Amino acid sequence: MNLRRIQREGLESLLAARRLGYGVVLLGRSIPEFARPLVDEFHQVDTYDREASLAAARELAGRYDLAGVANFTEVDVQLVAAIAADLGLRGMSASAALRARNKYAMKEALRHLGDVLPRFARVTGLDELRKALEEVGLPAVVKPTGASGSKGIFELRAPEDLEPAMERLAEIARPDFDPVFQQFGAEFIVEEYLEGDELSVEGFVAGGEVHVVTVTDKATSVPYHLELSHKVPSALPADAWAEITATTKDIVAGLGFDHCAFHLEAKWGGQGLRFIEIAARPAGDYIGSHLVPLATGVDYFENVVRVATGDPLRLEHDRELNAGLAFVLAERAGRFEEVGGLAGICEQAGFDHVFVEVPAGTEVALPPQNFGQQRVAAVIARHVERAGLDALLGRVSAEAVARVTATDGE
Repeated sequence: MNLRRIQREGLESLLAARRLGYGVVLLGRSIPEFARPLVDEFHQVDTYDREASLAAARELAGRYDLAGVANFTEVDVQLVAAIAADLGLRGMSASAALRARNKYAMKEALRHLGDVLPRFARVTGLDELRKALEEVGLPAVVKPTGASGSKGIFELRAPEDLEPAMERLAEIARPDFDPVFQQFGAEFIVEEYLEGDELSVEGFVAGGEVHVVTVTDKATSVPYHLELSHKVPSALPADAWAEITATTKDIVAGLGFDHCAFHLEAKWGGQGLRFIEIAARPAGDYIGSHLVPLATGVDYFENVVRVATGDPLRLEHDRELNAGLAFVLAERAGRFEEVGGLAGICEQAGFDHVFVEVPAGTEVALPPQNFGQQRVAAVIARHVERAGLDALLGRVSAEAVARVTATDGE
């Protein structure tokens, strides 16, 4: 179902299926040119239209021996569950898929985990937000219940932050701003702001068994929480890994996830693991497609296909390396020209990939006007030691510069 927005991740998902000997039939809103040679058939459909998508899947099932249905994107979780159920394939239950997509339903299902969760409440407007904060308290974070990709996350530090945040969210949580808001619209969750180091957990659940593959350290921007860097594996000590793994299994079981990849986001600090949210799909930002394979030898995207088809998972680590990435940010709005400073960086051993995500000449806007353009490029590196990886990624932050020409008369 569909391909990821980042073209290289889409390519890697198709190549993974091909390596396992499967043909690929793609249902989606569009097909990029790079995918055409790797797809046996493309069926164009508005995948926000569930009935049209189900009809298309049934028609394809009449002509192909379908082994499984897989999703790599957040917005397709519920649709893939519906198609799997309709065609008798492996997939999540409808109720679990809803909990995966709606951040409030997710938290409600996990209330039994107590202090692992932040204090939280569902709100639809400013008055409800003010009332909810009497219990949740400040500082807090408010965000849409059904968004993805860090769209519409606002920190609330003082009472005067509430009104501008809700005004902006009313503009953002609309399908004409982003189609993702066709699903849950202007529904929001306000949560206690959590202190600690950010991390994510990458894994799979198949036949009710939860497998944690690795833990990722991450850094995010202030105040909009765009992800800036990822490092695999986490540098946290063994006892932290043990608690993170155990709590992750409790969360996955509590939500009823099965037959899916998962990407859990949390913070680690003095109170142990504090849960933010979990997605029932592989991690983006090249974590699943590149960082996990580089660091561990586990082909994450192949295992996404294996979960969907019921093939045995292959999760054995064959190396112990450190892999990470740093994003290059546009520091102002305007016309993106190029990323300077990459030539010297790429000459050094240890840098594996450079991906320019925004085409030269694109007019870029920054959050909160746009949440998908500020990160114009990603640089991936690996090293045998964590300190060596940190040094490599530090060069990216120090030397790589997004050159943007102002177009507003300044």
